[in-house]
Amino acid sequence: MPVHDPRRVVAATEKWFAAYQRPLPWRRTYDPYHVWVSEVMLQQTRMEVVLRYHEPFIERFPDLASLANASDDAVLARWSGLGYYRRARMLRDGARHVVAQHDGVVPQDVRELARIPGIGRYTAGAIASIAYGRRAPIVDGNIARILSRLAGIDEPLASPALMRAAWREAERLVEASRSPRDFNQGLMEIGALICTPRKPDCASCPLRRHCFAYAHKRTESLPRKKVKAETRDMNVALYIVSDGRGRILMRRESGALMNAMLHLPHGDTSLLSGAPLRVNASQLLATFHHSITTRRVVFSVYEGELAGAIHDDGEYEWIDPHQLSNVPHPSYVAKALALR
Repeated sequence: MPVHDPRRVVAATEKWFAAYQRPLPWRRTYDPYHVWVSEVMLQQTRMEVVLRYHEPFIERFPDLASLANASDDAVLARWSGLGYYRRARMLRDGARHVVAQHDGVVPQDVRELARIPGIGRYTAGAIASIAYGRRAPIVDGNIARILSRLAGIDEPLASPALMRAAWREAERLVEASRSPRDFNQGLMEIGALICTPRKPDCASCPLRRHCFAYAHKRTESLPRKKVKAETRDMNVALYIVSDGRGRILMRRESGALMNAMLHLPHGDTSLLSGAPLRVNASQLLATFHHSITTRRVVFSVYEGELAGAIHDDGEYEWIDPHQLSNVPHPSYVAKALALR
């Protein structure tokens, strides 16, 4: 059912946000480029992780032009550890589009924003409302959860039915807003700090008197749980091969999972595509656990020796491990090298 009194819900959200918002770096000026970078980084990534990456990324690429002119390696090096690396490439491609089509100025209109590579409906609405104060709705997983509880949308989490209903509700609410910037960010903050997936803090919620789930004691059952994706357990051997001068051998990945990233020679092609370089394992250094999307991986790290020649086709590179931060690499590589 729709929220009974949109104006009161919006007013309560905006008032709460004004009092309790976190001092996030992109909120200092609401620069559209900074907001855009933050929204891309926050996709499927925890806030505490993004806060470690956002400002260094902006320092390296201070404006759209610098990002648009950057190479894959330069962008991925600053993204290393955030995961979902396709986001970084699409962000750079989007910057190139804005420089070419909009003279380097991020557009305000949702429809124009949605034409930019890598920007979907949610990100377009976030940039339009947060950077420019436009009345644009936004719905991601957190906001869908809030609206499911607030309006009693009894559908499974992340289902098309829930998202359709949540978008309709978000549109109604933002139209009643005096400050779409504060309202949309207020919903985000409530989802992050109060209306959490488990054990929401209803006593502190500014929306509890308007909330269907609170009134009907359904905060733990709305939205309905989705079926979890099956998790795979894997074992992967990694080999640290040195050239005797302090450099280590790394391979440039060409598969879908970590395309263009540099990683250590490995021993399981079901995780990383392509045949691993033939090496002899001389000493087991350690093992560690690491999760990659739905894979739970046990990495075994070996000192290795080449068992054959390296073909000079650009696939392999000798890298100074002290310069690892300057090349694109998955975060597990740094974990492995720290075990030496």
